[in-house]
Amino acid sequence: MKILQRLALAALLGAVATPASHAFDAAALPQTASGHAYAEVRRAVRKADALTIELRFVTDEAGYSGEAIYADLDEASLGAIHVEAGGRRYDLARDAAGKPRAPTALELTFNYDPSKNPRVGSWKGVFSAPPGDVVDATLFLPNVAVIGPFAISDH
Repeated sequence: MKILQRLALAALLGAVATPASHAFDAAALPQTASGHAYAEVRRAVRKADALTIELRFVTDEAGYSGEAIYADLDEASLGAIHVEAGGRRYDLARDAAGKPRAPTALELTFNYDPSKNPRVGSWKGVFSAPPGDVVDATLFLPNVAVIGPFAISDH
């Protein structure tokens, strides 16, 4: 009898529990141009004069075919990626060679079964940092709704 009770309890808990790493509220996240993927801010950390932002892209559509967010990041398209904070605009920082500190392209991948893992991509960019008294920011990426405002943490 106790074995049956334990099995029933385990089945009930398994049916109710959703892994936290796979749960997201699509209505609360900015959509991509297709309307089938969403951008989620994972980190926004200010350190010295740099603000590093990390995103995760997720989908809730079974059979999501992926999409290009941007390609060939060059000087002409560079202005589409920026942060606004404290009433000012902050552009991508550049490395020692003068290249923007973000991926040159962002393409989201196919996802057959988002119930197992909704992730379809990730992105990381480094921007000039707003002053320390600015506590939140908004990110602009091509083909994605405005991301934010989100909190900036200091480390």
